[in-house]
Amino acid sequence: MPRNALLTQDELDFIQSMQHNPQLNLHEASSSLTVNGGAQIRDLLTRLAAHDQVTIQAQFDNQQLTFPLHLVEDEFNAVHLRLGVPSIFEDGPMIRPWRMALEEPVALENVRGTPGALWVHEVSFKGVLVEIRGRIKPPRTFSLWFSPSGYERIALRGTLERETARGLFAYRLSQTDGGETERLRQFILHQHRLMHPHVHA
Repeated sequence: MPRNALLTQDELDFIQSMQHNPQLNLHEASSSLTVNGGAQIRDLLTRLAAHDQVTIQAQFDNQQLTFPLHLVEDEFNAVHLRLGVPSIFEDGPMIRPWRMALEEPVALENVRGTPGALWVHEVSFKGVLVEIRGRIKPPRTFSLWFSPSGYERIALRGTLERETARGLFAYRLSQTDGGETERLRQFILHQHRLMHPHVHA
């Protein structure tokens, strides 16, 4: 190696091994999208994504995943299309958000982390199915925290929709903070990946 070289051979080898490490590039590969359909299709998708919501839909078995497309600008001011976290739906008499049944119910918590009387049995990105413990009437609305084991807690706001035949209460979720909705979708996607590994492999 020449005497005035900036990096040693060991340093170069290390950088090249990091560059070709598939684990380090996993996040970028899963979140970015390359459109090879020609300039016209790419321009059309970019214009649509800039003005309205554009999605890509994948179907398997009785479920469908709908991925939103977002425009992002990189450090060189180039605009790219990026896939967002999908919404998962299940087919049936009517298409509805996929509801994940929790192994054990999780109590919704107040801002201080104290568990309350509402216990989540099932969750989707649009709603929750809860059990009311104690002698209280189901609240018309709630603004509480969902803290599944091993995950950062997620703020939920719910409005009572109906009581089910099993004595549980269905609440429709409304999120004012897009970050909380995204975190709930991430949690549901992670659980879906665990339950359907063949789809995500």
